[in-house]
Amino acid sequence: MSGNKKEFGDYQTPIEFCDRVCSYLDEQGLSRNIEAIFEPTCGLGNFLVSAAERFHIPAIGIDINNSYIKTAHERLPSGKFLNDNIFDISVSDICRYRNVLVIGNPPWATNSDLDYNLPHKTNFKKLKGIDALTGYSNFDICEYVILQMLNEFKGTDSVICMLCKTSVARNVILEIDRNSIPCNIIEMLNFNSRKVFGVSAAACVLIIQLSSTYDSAISCHVKDFDSLETIDTLTINNHHFVSSDTNIQDFEGTCQMTWRSGVKHDCGKVMELELVNGNYVNKYKEVVDVEGDLVFPLVKSSLFKSPIIRDFKKFVIVTQQKAKQDTSYIEQKYPHLWSYLSSHNEDFSNRKSIIYKKSGSFSMFGVGEYSFAPYKVGVSGFYKKPLFSLLTADKPVMTDDTSYFLSFDNYDDAYTVMLLLNSQPVQDYLTSIAFLDSKRPYTVKLLSRVDLKKCISYVSVNQLIHTESILKLPSLLTQEMYSRFKAKIC
Repeated sequence: MSGNKKEFGDYQTPIEFCDRVCSYLDEQGLSRNIEAIFEPTCGLGNFLVSAAERFHIPAIGIDINNSYIKTAHERLPSGKFLNDNIFDISVSDICRYRNVLVIGNPPWATNSDLDYNLPHKTNFKKLKGIDALTGYSNFDICEYVILQMLNEFKGTDSVICMLCKTSVARNVILEIDRNSIPCNIIEMLNFNSRKVFGVSAAACVLIIQLSSTYDSAISCHVKDFDSLETIDTLTINNHHFVSSDTNIQDFEGTCQMTWRSGVKHDCGKVMELELVNGNYVNKYKEVVDVEGDLVFPLVKSSLFKSPIIRDFKKFVIVTQQKAKQDTSYIEQKYPHLWSYLSSHNEDFSNRKSIIYKKSGSFSMFGVGEYSFAPYKVGVSGFYKKPLFSLLTADKPVMTDDTSYFLSFDNYDDAYTVMLLLNSQPVQDYLTSIAFLDSKRPYTVKLLSRVDLKKCISYVSVNQLIHTESILKLPSLLTQEMYSRFKAKIC
């Protein structure tokens, strides 16, 4: 079987680590009613060997790599092994036991990373609209496998024990809540993936003891796998994780304004320009001589470093005022720009996402009336401590698609909201609900949970004036400004 390490998620779990995991399951009594061991992506069989030696019950393994299956069978002759793709078979046909220990380390890759060894491309989370076409549907294969196992064994007393990224574990827990899958125990045992696999990712052993009878509110104890100390308890309210810190002010709700992500074009070498000695220059180092009407200031995610951003060196071409707009108007109205874009047709044709295949020439997404508002308050999705910045220029300021913003028609409201979001109570709340080990702790979904009415009712004008001082801004906020904004929101 051809393929590279990433294609198969080929990070074989060291036998010593498998032994640690199985020992923990045994010590916690989680193997008490288990009738068989099942591993959906068994690789060389380390987990099955370790579990079978400890629990002395039947072991069943599946893997797409035939050479791995042969090796695993040689190591565990008593086991039942199948050379197949877990996405193409019915687990119940080969594992007829009711209470099963499902154990393993599924591939740590997304569907966009793989050309084969893929599940059928169904919308398995039932996403709607653009979410089903863009990044939200770029799902993690490991997550898919775990959810498939949950679906196969729900309603039993089986135990799911999988190594995965912590972000995957949290997504799985949310799906358990969303689908009301009864569980007795959910735990995340955080471990150092660099030591175990030589890869840098926040990772855990996710343990889920399913239930055939017991059903309660979802909570998850997060432990350090080395010390076994509990470091956090995750609870869910209204399908969202909520902070367990009672000292944090609760601003949970629905934002009264709409958070947006920035422009998405996936063609940065052509669409993004830099101002050098008075000339626009693209990432090919070409001087770009085009009409300026469709060229706008750009703040990329890494540039959110000041509370007010007025000066810009980066710019972006925005070809549409709304998604799916016909871009052929550019040819007549802006011939130099059309010629420039046409000269880079190959770059646009090489964009992978299906959203571009079904759209017109030089199409982009993340554009709408909100994109052209004169003022925005934006934030990077990447930084662990969010700094909200007011963006203003002679033309509407654009952000990239890893940044998020609110749009405003007047400066005073934008300035007030910038201070409100940067105030200490709101910052404390945001960092309490964000998972700071994620690649992108802040997203539209998370920011949309901040109820501005609750923020306004709790944060005083004096606290905002103090925030102004902390941010080293000149005194501008007044009680009148804050009252005007309150009236609009409340």
